[in-house]
Amino acid sequence: MNDDAVAPVVAAMLVLAIIVTAFSAWNAILLPSLKQQSEMVQDREVQQAFSRFSSDLVNAASLKRDLTFSQPLPLGGGGIILSPLTSSGTLQVVDEPLHFYSIRITEKTTEERIAEGRMIRFSYQPVGDFWLDQGYTWNYGFVNVTKGSSKTGTGAAMVTTPLAFTSMDDVYRKQSIQDFANSLIVVEAEPWYNSTGNCSRITITSMTFNREPGSSYVSSNGIGILELTAKSASPSVFGVEGISSPDSLKIRVNRSENKPFSLGLYERINESFSGIATTYRYNVAHSFQNAPFPEYYNETSLAPVPGSLPFTVTHRQIAINVSVV
Repeated sequence: MNDDAVAPVVAAMLVLAIIVTAFSAWNAILLPSLKQQSEMVQDREVQQAFSRFSSDLVNAASLKRDLTFSQPLPLGGGGIILSPLTSSGTLQVVDEPLHFYSIRITEKTTEERIAEGRMIRFSYQPVGDFWLDQGYTWNYGFVNVTKGSSKTGTGAAMVTTPLAFTSMDDVYRKQSIQDFANSLIVVEAEPWYNSTGNCSRITITSMTFNREPGSSYVSSNGIGILELTAKSASPSVFGVEGISSPDSLKIRVNRSENKPFSLGLYERINESFSGIATTYRYNVAHSFQNAPFPEYYNETSLAPVPGSLPFTVTHRQIAINVSVV
């Protein structure tokens, strides 16, 4: 056989072998590495978006006025120039099953629940990811990192840990978390114009969080948006100014919903009620030890002192509706 004829064939085979080896190395090592790096960037953007939106929710509760905030975030990652295939992700908002407080007014011996406060949970979960099966969820003012998933749906995870804290004990010791709890119900009082020891008006401003119906779930590999809209309802007034008071004002805080959070809220409300009864001792009485079902909730209440000057109660609730698109 002519050696000159064999040489090009051998060279071509060697070149082909090099190409195949390089392609195999690209698919086995370089491509996964590049996709993982791309997804790391995407994960960091999701993490930052959740932290910013958490701050938006806290600010909305603190400001107590009509407003709108939104945060975009990438739902998928891992796309590179030579391999545009990306992972995807889901965003979901769900309501907590139980309300965590209720406000009750008694007039003419009839008790009415005039408002209740609820909390929501929103979460991100990756689908078909190239790096870590790592998601995020927000609840009660802080962000958790989630690893793995369970069969109960988006937001449920096999492992959950706080994003910015080492343990849940650290979360509930954080003053900013307690400040958020305290901002959900604010109680204020005003005196009679000619009698500083008597109250003329008690004003309660409360916050509640709701899932926006029809906009609570999205799945995509594009851009998702977390959005909140705060909207206040018209105030309700109980009692008749200068004439009559409601029989009682009660606030109940559910003990089964996130105990450190709800206990902090209850203690703040009870402290506010106690301060009002102390300042306006001539016509406002405070009680906090007569809850009919103490195993389920803590209760604190105000009532008029018999035969005293009347006061009215004004309630205004602001609903923060959270949606995903």
